[in-house]
Amino acid sequence: MKISDLLRLSFDNLKRRKGRTFLTVLGVIIGTCSIVMMVSIGVALDKSFDDMLQNMGDLTLIEVYNWGGNSETEPLTDDVIDGFMNIENVRVATPLYQPRYFNARFTSGNNDKYRSWGNIRGIKREAIEVYGYELVDGRFPRKNDKEFTVIVGEFFSYGFENTRKKYPNNYVDAIPDENGVYPDPFVDVLDDEIRIQGYTWTDNGEEVLIEDKINVVGIIKQDESKGYETYSGVIMDIEDLIALEQEYMKKADIRDENKGKKREYDQALVKVNDIENVDAVIETIESYGYNTWSATSYRNEMKKQTQLIQLILGGLGSIAMLVSAISIANTMTMAIYERTKEIGVMKVLGCELKDIKNMFLAEAAAIGFLGGITGLVICYGLSAVINAVGASLMGGGETALSIIPVWLALFGTGFSTLVGIVSGYVPALRAVKITALSAIRHD
Repeated sequence: MKISDLLRLSFDNLKRRKGRTFLTVLGVIIGTCSIVMMVSIGVALDKSFDDMLQNMGDLTLIEVYNWGGNSETEPLTDDVIDGFMNIENVRVATPLYQPRYFNARFTSGNNDKYRSWGNIRGIKREAIEVYGYELVDGRFPRKNDKEFTVIVGEFFSYGFENTRKKYPNNYVDAIPDENGVYPDPFVDVLDDEIRIQGYTWTDNGEEVLIEDKINVVGIIKQDESKGYETYSGVIMDIEDLIALEQEYMKKADIRDENKGKKREYDQALVKVNDIENVDAVIETIESYGYNTWSATSYRNEMKKQTQLIQLILGGLGSIAMLVSAISIANTMTMAIYERTKEIGVMKVLGCELKDIKNMFLAEAAAIGFLGGITGLVICYGLSAVINAVGASLMGGGETALSIIPVWLALFGTGFSTLVGIVSGYVPALRAVKITALSAIRHD
């Protein structure tokens, strides 16, 4: 028997008993809705956790320390950090450096008319863009840029005071108007000349020891997870920053304790190519004896919790599907009793036993498939209503209470069809075992 004939015959048989078929399909619809909606809530919960962690920081970043000071563990030197680049799935590794002796400020205008202070962070130039900063204006430093090419925090320009004016007119506040437009600061950091000064206080007052021009090429969006520098600080190439500090130390007659030694860092940063590979990279780095921290540690714990919640919710939904499976089995069993003579005639006419079995299995699968597809359509509608009501109660926002990904839609339809086949298997075997003689004699 052709598959097309088998399907046509199965649907014809189901249409002959519309009432019973409808009630059985309805049970499958309820079971499908129960499972899909329950799991969709767990999926939405999992996504909300990921969104929350994204706000805490980049999940592909690993901070590396040597807190214990273990003598068997090599200090974080340039060689060690460069070695992290050989670990599989690592995109970039860089030391993080903040000057210890360097008292710095920034000036602009004639005779230092405008003056500002801000934190400075040094990382490898090639790592600046990869680190995950988001540009508001300008660009990232490039490999061939001249020295002291930097990017600055979103509100760095608002930190400049006008030294010719008195408070409160000596600052421009970074407060937008009713239209969300910020006032123009005293200094346009991308166009105006910006200088960095290293200064100290002597008995006779302040003394500027070093001064260099910096080339601001980009402004980055404020991101607390990446440090205060994104608000009003400066990010520059680590070699430029160390050179500035050493020049300052020389002028200030500060002894360089690391002179002639490998430079040691308190902290390094490793960027992984994908969040799924973070745990493996962490395991490798920790095997070298270093301490690590990553936001994925929270993510893994939350994943375990959401998986447990999804399992519980899915289990509750499966109870309704179990009831629908019993309903399908009952429907198919009743159909065999009612069609016993039909089965006998088919056997007398020479119909193969596998075709008889497949016919009943196809009917059971059709019930499961129709219930699954219809239930899935209803689920999408319910999901939209739940999300709309949730957004209304929570005052808007993008957090969804129910998410039905493609894999869940395919699972819901496939599972309901499979339940139909499994539920109809025993009745189909029963139909095959009926002898032709007893079937024809059946009233």
